[in-house]
Amino acid sequence: MPPSPTRSSRQLSTIVHASPFVMAQRLMDMALATQPPSGRDQREWNRMFSEKGSAAVEAWWAMVNAMWLAPMSSSAWTLWPNPWQYWTGLAHAGDRILAEGLKPVARTVSANRTRLARRGSSRR
Repeated sequence: MPPSPTRSSRQLSTIVHASPFVMAQRLMDMALATQPPSGRDQREWNRMFSEKGSAAVEAWWAMVNAMWLAPMSSSAWTLWPNPWQYWTGLAHAGDRILAEGLKPVARTVSANRTRLARRGSSRR
């Protein structure tokens, strides 16, 4: 019996399926851009760069928060835990930590795919 998919694997699947479309659409837009770039093109490029930065920072903070809270969610948590309990709890929470870090990236890529597909169909 194959293992059940984890939350992080579903998010990775979303990223893997949506990102090639987003990259192709944006590269095509860059190739077709006028010289000098129009206001629409400049807004899209600024959005692209700011979204990448904000998704990376949001992912980093989500992973730090999940790492911080992971040992506390284990049943072995006490008021004065020993280091072994901390690292054991952290090791068991690996998928949850990864999933929290992938969540903003998957959300951004999926939203961009939807938005760019809508915009691309209205352009024709």
